[in-house]
Amino acid sequence: MFDRLFSKFADIGTIKTLCEAAERHALADGQSRPGAEHFVLAALDLPDGSAAGVFVTLGIDAEKFRDALAGETRQALAQAGVSDVHAEATTPLPAQTGLYGAAPSGQAVMQALTQDRNSRDTLRGVDVLKAVATMSHGKVARTFQLMGITLAELQAAAR
Repeated sequence: MFDRLFSKFADIGTIKTLCEAAERHALADGQSRPGAEHFVLAALDLPDGSAAGVFVTLGIDAEKFRDALAGETRQALAQAGVSDVHAEATTPLPAQTGLYGAAPSGQAVMQALTQDRNSRDTLRGVDVLKAVATMSHGKVARTFQLMGITLAELQAAAR
C-alpha cells in the first residue's frame, strides 16, 4: 500500500517538473503555452534518462530534434507564404502567472499520461514519448517524419 502511495507522490513531482520544463521550452520558443513538442523536450530533461535513451536508440538527440522542429516550422511557414526572415525572429516570452495552461497538443499529452497511469509503476520520460507516438497529426509527428522516423519506430523504441 505504501509503495503505491509513494509512487503517486513521485508522479506528482515528475508532473510538476515536466510541466515547468515544458513551459520554459515554450517560452524560449516565443510561445505562451507548451505544446507536445515542448513536453518531448521536457521529457529529455528528466533525470530518469529514459526519453534520452529512446532517442539514442533512434540515433538522434535533443539538438537534432530541436533542429528538426525549426525545420518543420520553416516548412509550415513557407507553405503559408511567410519567408524565413520572419521565422527566425523569436523572442523568449516572460514566465506566465496564474493557472497553468498548455496548448491543445500539450493537453493531449497530459491526458494520455493521466489515462495511462494505471499501467505503469512511476511516470518517466519515456511515457511522454509513448504518448506523442500515438499522435498521428501535428508538429511532433511532422518533426519525426522530417527526421526519417515513423511513429511506429518511435513506439517500438519507447517500449
